[in-house]
Order: sequence, then structure tokens, then C-alpha cells
Amino acid sequence: MNAAPPPEPWYRQFWPWFLIALPGSVVIASLFTFWLAISHPNPMVVDDYARIARSTELRMERDQAAAALGVTARIRFIAGADIVDVVLEPPAVSPESLQLRLSHPLVETRDQVIDLVRMPGGWSGEVAPPEGRWYLQLYPGDGTWRLSGELRDQDEVALAPPRIP
Repeated sequence: MNAAPPPEPWYRQFWPWFLIALPGSVVIASLFTFWLAISHPNPMVVDDYARIARSTELRMERDQAAAALGVTARIRFIAGADIVDVVLEPPAVSPESLQLRLSHPLVETRDQVIDLVRMPGGWSGEVAPPEGRWYLQLYPGDGTWRLSGELRDQDEVALAPPRIP
């Protein structure tokens, strides 16, 4: 009578290694994810929530101040000359200095602040016309009010204070 050959040891069979590889791959992926999180921290995550809450209040106060003054602005980017022109309304609002902040929604290092110079009929500054989507903030040097808006592949945009209920 022929005896059946003895079974192979478990470590020489396919299925045990396949079943071990599944959780093993999860462990390796977790270690890679952990390394990725440690080596590339998110610059937007902050832990000073009290400071964030206070800055939110200040932002609302500056928007309310702009609404109380009735300030609006027209911003125009001149492509060939790399110039931005800003016209404030009403003309009675004429701060000592004016700044325009361009914030990129994804890449923080592309953000820039332009110091505007008073010119006849408005303000002017040097900046290449931004391409794509940008957030704009226009505010005086003393920071008493602020106008915010968004630019999406345009040469001209109008800024007005938000409607406050």
C-alpha cells in the first residue's frame, strides 16, 4: 500500500504567507504614513486656539469698520506693466498707507504683500498679475478696516465689505 507523502511544513505553503502578508502590508503602510506625517508637517495646523478666536474677532471688527465707513475698492491689474491700480471710494477715505495682500489658496509660500503708493486718482503698486485663484485683502497701514475678495483669472475685481446683519 502506498502511503501518502507527508505534508509540507506550513512555512513552505502559499496560503499562510499570503494571510501573513495582508496585515504585514498594513503595518508597512502605517509606518510610511507616520513617517510622511512627521517629515512633512502641515503649516496650517495651529494649537493656539485662543489667539485664533481673538484674531477672528479682530477680522470681524475690521470688516465692520469698513462697512461703517462705506469703503469700496476697484483693483485692476495691468498685465504688460506689472502694475496694480487701486481706486478707493469714497475719496474721503484716504489712509496714510495702503497694503494689498495676495494669498494663494494652496501654496503659502506664494503669498505676497504689496505696499501701495498714493498716485493721483488712486493707489498703485508693482506686482505681476496673478494667474489662477487668489484671495485679496486690502487694508490701511494702521489696520483699522479691511476689504476682502477673491480673484479668479481676472484683470479687475471690485471689493466691498461683507453684509453684516
